[in-house]
Amino acid sequence: MEKPKLEFPEAVGKLVAELAVYDDALHGREVLVRFTDGTQISVCVGVEQIVEARYCNEDTPDTPIWTRRD
Repeated sequence: MEKPKLEFPEAVGKLVAELAVYDDALHGREVLVRFTDGTQISVCVGVEQIVEARYCNEDTPDTPIWTRRD
């Protein structure tokens, strides 16, 4: 996540019709918020396996020359 917090200003002031948490085999947990005006917000929370490579100088390992994620 690029920001430490996700905000949904479009949901402010709306009435909630349903709040549910589902287990999704592909995406992990999904939080669904349905509103009385027919809109909804769905947030999937899951764990993703990644490979990250960093090329750096030994004396400055926290300052990579380049990084690659797959």
